[in-house]
Amino acid sequence: MNATNDIIIIGGGIIGTAIAVDLKLRGASVTVCNRNFPQTASVAAAGMLAPYAEELPSGPLLDLCLKSRWLYPEWVRKLQDLTGLDLGYNPCGILAPVYDLPPVELRNNSKGQWLDKTAIRLYQPGLGDDVVGGWWYPEDGQVDNRQVMPALRQAAQQLGVEIKDGVTVNTLQQKQGKITSILTNQGELEGNTYIIASGSWASQILPLPVRPIKGQMLAVRMPQQPNEPYTLQRVLYGPQTYLVPRQNGRLIIGATSEDVGWTPHNTPQGIETLIKRATRLYPKIADWPIEEFWWGYRPGTPDELPILGQYGCDNLILATGHYRNGILLAPVTASMIADLVINQKTDPLLDNFKGDRFYSKPSPPPLSMTTFNHYAVPQAINGNNGTSQLSPVDELIIAGRKFHSRLMTGTGKYPSIPIMQQSVVASGCQIVTVAVRRVQTNAPGHEGLAEALDWGKIWMLPNTAGCKTAEEAIRVARLGREMAKLLGQEDNNFVKLEVIPYDKYLLPDPIGTLEAAEQLVKEGFAVLPYINADPLLAKRLEDVGCATVMPLGSPIGSGQGIRNQANIAIIIEEAKIPVVVDAGIGTPSEASQAMEMGADAVLINSAIALAQNPVIMAKAMGMATEAGRLAYLGGRIPVKEYAIASSPLTGTVV
Repeated sequence: MNATNDIIIIGGGIIGTAIAVDLKLRGASVTVCNRNFPQTASVAAAGMLAPYAEELPSGPLLDLCLKSRWLYPEWVRKLQDLTGLDLGYNPCGILAPVYDLPPVELRNNSKGQWLDKTAIRLYQPGLGDDVVGGWWYPEDGQVDNRQVMPALRQAAQQLGVEIKDGVTVNTLQQKQGKITSILTNQGELEGNTYIIASGSWASQILPLPVRPIKGQMLAVRMPQQPNEPYTLQRVLYGPQTYLVPRQNGRLIIGATSEDVGWTPHNTPQGIETLIKRATRLYPKIADWPIEEFWWGYRPGTPDELPILGQYGCDNLILATGHYRNGILLAPVTASMIADLVINQKTDPLLDNFKGDRFYSKPSPPPLSMTTFNHYAVPQAINGNNGTSQLSPVDELIIAGRKFHSRLMTGTGKYPSIPIMQQSVVASGCQIVTVAVRRVQTNAPGHEGLAEALDWGKIWMLPNTAGCKTAEEAIRVARLGREMAKLLGQEDNNFVKLEVIPYDKYLLPDPIGTLEAAEQLVKEGFAVLPYINADPLLAKRLEDVGCATVMPLGSPIGSGQGIRNQANIAIIIEEAKIPVVVDAGIGTPSEASQAMEMGADAVLINSAIALAQNPVIMAKAMGMATEAGRLAYLGGRIPVKEYAIASSPLTGTVV
């Protein structure tokens, strides 16, 4: 092997092979050492993509899982294009029945839609009598892991990844802070970078706190009447059990969770437990034929978080400990690890999953707003603008991605590209919207627009400006995603959706916007639709899976301010996704007004670009957005019709 070029990946499960494919697509030379164990977590899993149904608490793991779920449609499409194989990807939504009625406040604040005892049986007839209700999570889904693994392996082989089967790694040889080679049962192998992605077996290579958690599973065959669908069409994620229906009629029932070391095999007790739980959730299963039993080892860690990133040596990287979420986290793990190897680019999320966290006390995270760091800033949840607990961080979260700035800006109408560049910096914004059609032209004033900003620091929001129909907007959105990839943002699936049929008033088409949004969500886009301030349309767009809604304050470029205050207030009150006030803002006070109303962000272009001094105006808009947000979180005093003395009325000198 060429020691100056090769990357050696130890582990041929879904994580190791996904990393190999991503690295190979970026031009690397890759060898995978696979020990050929049939009880890997990749084979034993059910393939659920369920960050919400699993009720993961807010934090780094949920952020990582959401990011990976957004990557899934494009990742699947890439593998299917490479191999021609179906991966069984099905964003069918997940129904989560419960046996105990949760408190009202929990029902109202969950990330899913609460269904009472009657409603949940409309979604899925035949549920057990003990089911008292449950949640519907339309964005979760599943993939057939037994179809994913052959597709990944075939893709790797077609791309030229060298796969060495039956390899057991005995030792990593280290010298002067670097791994120099690995000793295996097939001899010594040398490489430049080494990646350990061996799941439960990682602790046999390095002293890592990764242990096997055995899971037993079984499959039954669903009956089918002629010309009728199977009884179960969507995943049921019940208490301590889940039912995952495949499109071919196979129903996966899982899974036990047994901390029994390397104890192998299915057991009568384990299978009995699975059947009992499954028939309580869905009684008809008791009469369906059993197809198969199997078991496997999940790689567990003490805090149930994966171990990702550089570890110990300059050329050693870990990608293990994914526990129950290996299938879900494969796309994001592959992307992050490939970035780390090829570009030496560390995603901030990786800091939460370092391997040394078990051996050293982490430093407290820095406050995001040092100017006001004497006071804790309330943490507000996007789309749920009630009072929340104090936290030093107040972040805008869109489709799982975090931003500390709540001002979005554009790139159009500036006197020159240098002034645009200076204005973006002065505003402090992190999201910049770019008209896809402007970037694709070399007309005067447009040259070099794509290269004008540092896309390593600014998140690109491609928009479909100029599109008059839904079909046109969908095509341009696809171009925008490819444009973001070419500029280095490979995991960027954002699109600002604009469907504007008439030029005079530039008002968005509600029907065309909804049609385009539904299709783009199905294709895996994080859709940010520009709409009239219509509360019903906003709710409908939220229901189809849009990442935000963006109601206009007044017509584009008019500078009229917020003319739709009452309707925007309703949208903010009802939305469970971020609300971004877009269009019509002309002054910093109007930006502040939108934020004081409870909007999660504002998008401003003309008011900055056409100002007498765009750079100064950009800075003012950034400050106003921040001030408005703090004012909203601080909570204004009630408006009264009479005066109230601000000085104390007691203890005065007589």
